[in-house]
Amino acid sequence: MTTTEDERMSHTVQHTPWSERVRMPTPKRELDRRWAAVRTAMASEGIEVLIVHNHVDNLGGYVKYLGDIASSGGYPLTFVFPLEDAMTMVAHGPHGRARDVSPTADPLFYGIKQIVGTWSFASASYTAQYDPEAIAKAVKPYAPARIGILGMAQFPHLWMTYLQEALPKAEFVDASYLVDPIKAVKSEDEQRAIRATIEMQKAAFEAGLDAIEPGRREWEVIAAIAAATRDRGSVGGVLMIGSAPPGHPGMIDMPRHHNRVLQAGDQMTLLVEPSSVDGYFAEIGRTIVIGSANDALLEEHEFALAAYQRTVNHLRPGASSSAIFSDYNAFMEEHGRPPEQRLHAHGQGYDIVERPLIRSDEPMLIEQGMFLAVHPFYVHGGAALLLCDYVLIGSDGASAPLHGVEQKVFEV
Repeated sequence: MTTTEDERMSHTVQHTPWSERVRMPTPKRELDRRWAAVRTAMASEGIEVLIVHNHVDNLGGYVKYLGDIASSGGYPLTFVFPLEDAMTMVAHGPHGRARDVSPTADPLFYGIKQIVGTWSFASASYTAQYDPEAIAKAVKPYAPARIGILGMAQFPHLWMTYLQEALPKAEFVDASYLVDPIKAVKSEDEQRAIRATIEMQKAAFEAGLDAIEPGRREWEVIAAIAAATRDRGSVGGVLMIGSAPPGHPGMIDMPRHHNRVLQAGDQMTLLVEPSSVDGYFAEIGRTIVIGSANDALLEEHEFALAAYQRTVNHLRPGASSSAIFSDYNAFMEEHGRPPEQRLHAHGQGYDIVERPLIRSDEPMLIEQGMFLAVHPFYVHGGAALLLCDYVLIGSDGASAPLHGVEQKVFEV
């Protein structure tokens, strides 16, 4: 491509109206708010620049939060986020091509001054150094410096080794302790967007109920739900289902295991957890019976509802995540139910699981403005019980379930 063609491409992108190019763009005022809060936190810790990285769909919240571009499909996406300058984006594209864009005028790349392409693939390990080479070049003007890493759990070891060798005087730190508390509390703009996600999920859940009937396979139910989410703009997320005859637990499972044919009398669990077009997650889950639920299942559901409510009652500003988890497990064990050994409540936003995690290793406290999914899920008496709802933390505690779906065993 010639220089003239480069210029023509840039001109076209810059002057295409935002409304024509981006579905549900994050408001500029919201991005400005995030950047100001993060940069204030950076300055307080002497961090000159952040390296923000993700490469997966459902747990790619850092790049979406600061760059308003979602990671996808295992392709690396990295932002160099300076304390006092616009961002550089390193992403899959023409190798070695650095394209300058306007951080204020370009609607697709607001806050970004340069886009650098690499032709790396995680499936071709010999290409692994291409991204850190580009990142090191973008970070070098700020080095030696204290450099924060966001997305450390997804940051390849080879990348970190390369950066430490290329920038020997720099100090690298995990910056999640600065950004996670900011990201966990949702602004008014974020709350409105999440409520739109909830409405989409409610419609999808209802489509799932309508699709359940004897003779259909589990994956056909999921296909109906997926169609409902796509029709409403969803671009990803998780849909899980599980079914079994009476007396056997119908455990939600991943798509490859959705081949069972539904039968009359089956007990089922269904989880609807897709993201909206702008990337926000929520979730709704219920226990379902094809036909009539027996008394034992209905009684067990009442206990699951009590376990749910016990957690929700503790979700107040200033509450300890670890204390809530301890109380929940004590309640479960006191009543002869299995304690939680993974996660029964957690934050959500651009990540399908976001801090705070309600469990013993989480230091973050509950704050007003957090959204949390609460989902007791356990097996007892031959049945799997799932009750999953989504709440917003207010000044005096958790809201009522935001999806507005009745908390009951659904009989279809």
